[in-house]
Amino acid sequence: MSYGENGGAVGYLIGEENQGMRYMFTMMNNARLSVGLEGLSLAERSYQDAFTYATERNQGRAPGAPAGEQSLIIEHPDVRRMLLTMRSLTEAMRNIVYVTAEGIDLSRHHPDPEVRAAQTEFVDLLIPVAKGWCTDMGVEVTSLAIQVYGGMGFIEESGVPQHYRDARITTIYEGTNGIQAMDLVGRKLGLRGGAAVTELLATMAAVDADLAAGGDDLAGIRSALSDALGTLGSTTELDHDQRHGRPP
Repeated sequence: MSYGENGGAVGYLIGEENQGMRYMFTMMNNARLSVGLEGLSLAERSYQDAFTYATERNQGRAPGAPAGEQSLIIEHPDVRRMLLTMRSLTEAMRNIVYVTAEGIDLSRHHPDPEVRAAQTEFVDLLIPVAKGWCTDMGVEVTSLAIQVYGGMGFIEESGVPQHYRDARITTIYEGTNGIQAMDLVGRKLGLRGGAAVTELLATMAAVDADLAAGGDDLAGIRSALSDALGTLGSTTELDHDQRHGRPP
């Protein structure tokens, strides 16, 4: 790498001295969110392709179909299961990416400085999740698309093998997903002695009232959310030494 000729190049200090690493993470947060968005985008494209294929391809006889007739593969329970899994994961990824992007905007532009500070912590917590989880699920969803296609999923002209290859490298871009996990556990869960994640859990738990109002129709979702929040709360709880910055 060459920086100028005949005496070299002139460097200019941008910002304060010895703050380069902190400044870099402004760029890095945007890059990591963008890679999470890439995982989402590939998942969405794969779902659309797999859904279209499943509504056009006839193979086998689905349960309950007339004898002697082939069914569209979308009528087979296993294919429907895969498509619904792909859709649910993609919608969850979309929500995580969008709410993180909203948090970045609020952290920069909200008129209330307290809201800006709170949203900055929120973004710090969500960035490794948006990057790590959304790219892991991008691999999962694009893999399911290949499964829906069956043998055609390995034929290049179908397009889905390319989606899988493109998704696979997103788990490596901008810090591998193992690094995202280290960042979340080592740096982010301890923000304000664990108060930031505790407040996030409280915000998530507030959804329970809306689910309760839905009655029996949402009872299963309400129970699953309660169990998940309990597990997440116990998993992220810090002991006294960790709250004060000392290793366990």
